[in-house]
Amino acid sequence: MARVLLAEDDNAVRDVLRAALERCGFDVVAVAGVRDALRCIATESFDVLLSENLHMPHAGDGFTVVRAMRHTHPDAVTIVLSGYPEIEEAFAAIRSQADEVLVKPIGIASLREIINKRLAAPDFTARCPRKP
Repeated sequence: MARVLLAEDDNAVRDVLRAALERCGFDVVAVAGVRDALRCIATESFDVLLSENLHMPHAGDGFTVVRAMRHTHPDAVTIVLSGYPEIEEAFAAIRSQADEVLVKPIGIASLREIINKRLAAPDFTARCPRKP
C-alpha cells in the first residue's frame, strides 16, 4: 500500500481527496499547511506527495514542501495540484522537481491512474535539473 502525504489548505478538498484516495487503497496522511507537511516529511516515510502549490495558510508554500520531499525522500512521486494554472507557477513547480503539475479540479480516477503510473515506473520522470 503506497503512503501518500496530502498537503492541502482547503478543508473540504482535503477531506474529499483523503477519503477518495483511501478508497483507492492508499494510506493517506492529510495536513493543512506547510509547517505540518515539513514535520511529516522529516519524521515519516512517504511514497507520494500530493501538494497544493501556492495558497497554503502559513509561511512558505507548496513549492517548499516539494523541495523538502525531493531532498528527504528523493524517490517519492511529487505531484503539485493547482487551482491557478498560470504558466509561471507550473514552471516553478517543475524547477522544484515536481513530477506532475495538475490543474484542479481533477477526477479521482485520473489522479489514481497518474499516481499508480508514476509508482510503477520510478525511472520515468519529468524533472528538470536544478539551476546552480
